[in-house]
Amino acid sequence: MNRNTLRMSAATVMAAVTFGIAAPAAIATEASSPSASQTLSAPQARQLLALPEISAELGQEGRAAVKAVADGTASDAQTRGAASNAAKALINLIKKQGGAFFKKAVDAAKKGTASFKKWAEGLPWYHPVRLAVAASGADVLDWIVKQIIG
Repeated sequence: MNRNTLRMSAATVMAAVTFGIAAPAAIATEASSPSASQTLSAPQARQLLALPEISAELGQEGRAAVKAVADGTASDAQTRGAASNAAKALINLIKKQGGAFFKKAVDAAKKGTASFKKWAEGLPWYHPVRLAVAASGADVLDWIVKQIIG
């Protein structure tokens, strides 16, 4: 690995760890509502925006929707669109890793969302796809799996 890759990975991990400390408590308070797992939560949106690889893949509208969710000012349309835009960005990130990597992602997705998540957790701790999957909500992962197996 070159120096820039290590520097980018370290910054990504630090952002994930920083938000990872506060996110579980915030997500636990939202878990009691039935709709909490069907959209992107504010802590998840902040984590995704903190990942440079995902932030780079989000378009202008997508970044605005995810930022609105992170700030807590999202309309219903932005809330629905944020999960979709985050999922599209993650799929683009997976595709950029190469054909063999994408094929492994497709194989895992064909076995279901749990298998896809387990596959991503098996990646190195600094891998941008693993960090992005860890920051994504259940709705994002379900959407990704449906899109990958298409």
